[in-house]
Amino acid sequence: MGIPVLAVTDEIDPRIHSSTVRERLGHVAFVIGCGDLPTGYLEFLADALNKPVYFVLGNHVDELRRGAGRNDARKPLGAIDLGGRVIRDSQSGLILAGIPGSPRYGEREPAQYAEWEIWLMIARMAPQLFWNRWRYGRALDVLVTHAPPRHVGDREDHAHHGYEALRSFLRAFRPPVQLHGHIHLYDRSVPSVHQFEQTQVMNVFPYKVVDLAPAGVTARQPESAS
Repeated sequence: MGIPVLAVTDEIDPRIHSSTVRERLGHVAFVIGCGDLPTGYLEFLADALNKPVYFVLGNHVDELRRGAGRNDARKPLGAIDLGGRVIRDSQSGLILAGIPGSPRYGEREPAQYAEWEIWLMIARMAPQLFWNRWRYGRALDVLVTHAPPRHVGDREDHAHHGYEALRSFLRAFRPPVQLHGHIHLYDRSVPSVHQFEQTQVMNVFPYKVVDLAPAGVTARQPESAS
């Protein structure tokens, strides 16, 4: 059996932003935010579940201001920013890495990046990933991003392109799973999971409960079916 985690992205879901969330999802090991979520939403989950919250930023600076004053832009309190970092969760032992943002298409948006900037993040993370491979026998267990890899569940308009650099990351470090958002899936006939090389690439919009393990991953989403 895997380690259950709650992954959320892009929209507040009333089934999660609920007074009953601890009763229904108190068993999860931690929460993963894949971007474009209000600061207050992640803070609510940290408080309601009393579990670690890891996140990457999406592609809009307003996610740091929603629910706060326009001059009060801030990251969620009590949550851990995974952007450009590699972190091992001390309780579960799962190794996480994160890459924020989307391809650059707007003005004055701090979490929109060119391909070369994503490559630079990967280069800075690589020493820790290689160390993990030597120390733990694997580089990481889950890659957390906002955008998907190019041609793996992305779209053709420029704002929703995935990153070519992420394809190379997955080939090099072979995480069992990548969790992302950015692509809003309202049509249930559109698949949310794609296989790329050895990685299951999963769009978690607006949320999924995912069972993670070093050797693989499965997903379950009991409330979403209702």
